Amino acid sequence: MLVIYSPWPVDSSRVAPKQSEENVTKTFLDDAEMIAAMADAQVSKAAFLRALAAPKPNQTGFSAKHPFSTTKGDGQREHIWISQLTYDGTLLHGIVSNDPLYVSHLKIDDSVSFHPMELTDWMYFEDGKVVGGYTIRVLRTRMNAEDGAEFDRQMQFKP
Repeated sequence: MLVIYSPWPVDSSRVAPKQSEENVTKTFLDDAEMIAAMADAQVSKAAFLRALAAPKPNQTGFSAKHPFSTTKGDGQREHIWISQLTYDGTLLHGIVSNDPLYVSHLKIDDSVSFHPMELTDWMYFEDGKVVGGYTIRVLRTRMNAEDGAEFDRQMQFKP
């Protein structure tokens, strides 16, 4: 069974890439590094929710990744970044940041809501540096030099 990860989150100041097979990373559910990254995101989500509730002026671009059922069946999920987040104490609310590839009922800029227990990653920028982003850090380590440099440029990624 595959888990499909969008390549990177996008906040309102960025332009979301059009999804295609070429810019979506696929990984198996037994991928130990991804399982650990998603567990790290869950363990640390309380700190994320505190920062989201009262962001400092140098904290921007709050996003969370949520799994959605795909049209491919077999329980597959496409993990999509949700940006422009708010939290009402129960649910996270935001907009779809990437054009889903395998989730036919969603499109970029659609509004969605979900419980923080369902998130599989979270991130924001603080002083231009990524905070969180556990799954994207795993993906970044798997990139070749050229793709990694492009990723770093687009994300302004500073591990």
